[in-house]
Amino acid sequence: MQIKGCSAIVTGAGRGIGRATALALAERGANVVLVARTASEIEATADGIAAKGGSSVSLVADLRNPSTARAAVKAAVDSFGGLQVLVNNAGVAHHTPFGETTDADWEATLGTNLTAVFRLTREALPELQKQGGHVFMISSLAGVNPIAGLAAYCASKAALDQLAACLMLEVRQTGVKVTTLAPGSVDTTFGGGARTDASWMLKPEDLALTIVHLLESRDEAHLSRIEMRPSRPPKRG
Repeated sequence: MQIKGCSAIVTGAGRGIGRATALALAERGANVVLVARTASEIEATADGIAAKGGSSVSLVADLRNPSTARAAVKAAVDSFGGLQVLVNNAGVAHHTPFGETTDADWEATLGTNLTAVFRLTREALPELQKQGGHVFMISSLAGVNPIAGLAAYCASKAALDQLAACLMLEVRQTGVKVTTLAPGSVDTTFGGGARTDASWMLKPEDLALTIVHLLESRDEAHLSRIEMRPSRPPKRG
């Protein structure tokens, strides 16, 4: 895909992997629709894009609201003439023992990490299929590796993996690629809490550059799933 001049939607674009991805795409000439809940964070991303000479449109919204999907795709079409790239990155996690997980926490996790992805991708597909597009699902190794205290999060990512795999089989003949990126530990503020040593972790830019490289790969080459791990994590035990 020719990144320069293409149109992309990046969710969770206010920080972490989303911000790094939006900046990397804009640096290569993409026009980006930024979606996030926090106005100050999304403004910071937009300012970074402007500083690189790029173009962006900001949508401050909660992806759990069904109307957000339509608004995001409409923003891409109205502002940039279409849509070629969708990066489903927004996610939440609640560190809570299973028995203490509330209905609200469960619904917020599944609503953001799974249902919102379904809605936005469904809304985007007609535009993506017009010129050939690429959908990126930012999942996690937690989708295949259970973690105590993160039942809702792990369940949401396992379901996202299957959603992405089914979608890939359905749309591959229409010129749309679907790639799941499943990272291990990434140095972001996701999950809260200060980190004493993050030097061993993946960086948000690692994911962003992987997305760029995949967009630049041959149309006939389709990497449907990539697992990414820190090279030298601390030894356990």
